[in-house]
Amino acid sequence: MANFRLSCHQITWGRELDKALEDISHYGYRGTETFATVVDDFAGREDELRHKFKSHNLQLTALYGGGDMHIAGKEQEIIDWNIKIAKFIQSMGADRLVLGPGRPRPEGGPTKQHIKTMAAVATEIASASLDYGVITGIHPHWNTPVQERDEISSIFDAVDTDLVKMVLDPAHIAKANADPVEVCETYGDIITYVHIKDYSPDLDTEEANTPDIQGNAPSLAFFSELGEGIVDTPGFVNQLRKNNYDGWLTIELDRTQTSPRQSLENNTRYLTDVMKFDISGDNA
Repeated sequence: MANFRLSCHQITWGRELDKALEDISHYGYRGTETFATVVDDFAGREDELRHKFKSHNLQLTALYGGGDMHIAGKEQEIIDWNIKIAKFIQSMGADRLVLGPGRPRPEGGPTKQHIKTMAAVATEIASASLDYGVITGIHPHWNTPVQERDEISSIFDAVDTDLVKMVLDPAHIAKANADPVEVCETYGDIITYVHIKDYSPDLDTEEANTPDIQGNAPSLAFFSELGEGIVDTPGFVNQLRKNNYDGWLTIELDRTQTSPRQSLENNTRYLTDVMKFDISGDNA
């Protein structure tokens, strides 16, 4: 039986960890994901980070790692870094590692060798991470080697899916002109973690691909709040139900058009009013 627990990614707040935790906690979320930069930021201070989460009644749901897994010659560096992340995840009481493919996307798209290299690296990371009780998933993502629908097929045909799972975000699939519901149905057995946001073609301008003035990672300003774009979020979530997905549903927004807190409020309203979710509870 499907069960959704609601979480929020901290990407919208950039490196403002305390503010992100305050806002996310205010709206009643149970969990939050952030980037693996915290591994270096809190090296040797893990107790301090655990205290920050606990004081806001939040648990870590995942860390976003990955990197240039497709580039020959960088294999061991990428493997070692992600194993370090997995150890940190375990120390925080969490169990999901998101492998974001490297950016920018290779000119002309990934070659067969790129896919082969990535598959080998991801499989080794996933195998080692299981020693720490951490499940690993590749995240198909715009402007990376796993962007187009056929590239999703290529990488998941190449990996050992007993080890390497999928982290799915319908907005990235929609941006690549594919069907998020179809991808969700096709890979239902290996989806281990889910981001949700929307994609708004009317925001898809040249400016949307440049970092914001504060230098926060969020270019990709064509991604939008839930219900503002073309993604069929209810249909996508319904397919997750059919898949009997039992896990975190993490709202994410790369760059807000207003403020991180306002976008969180808007997304929360959508989840409660449209999706009828209990933000702090379990949801079938």
